Amino acid sequence: MSGKFGLDDHEETPPVAENLSAALSTFGAVRPRAPIDLPAVDAAAERHGFVSREAPAPGSISVGHGRRRRAVPAEPVRHLAIRLPVSQYDRFVAFADRFKATYPEALKKLLDGAEAE
Repeated sequence: MSGKFGLDDHEETPPVAENLSAALSTFGAVRPRAPIDLPAVDAAAERHGFVSREAPAPGSISVGHGRRRRAVPAEPVRHLAIRLPVSQYDRFVAFADRFKATYPEALKKLLDGAEAE
């Protein structure tokens, strides 16, 4: 029976080159490619809705909603992934933005407030 992916045991294996240098010499020489015109590539990608992953120009770095990163957690952490309706998600993000808090800090603030009631 012939396997779709060529995994049959009874098929012959191709012969191994005895001299690796001779086998590698059959490959053609590597020719350098022309440099890529990144602005043209970015312009073409932008027309299709893609955003460049290249580093932004100096002075154009966005802060991004005032978030800050914590280098070392104070205690062990666990991952929490939840799905929310868009309205609840937007309210949570607005809450975190209002207090300039990270999402974990905003969740802690909400939990502390709920426990105080």
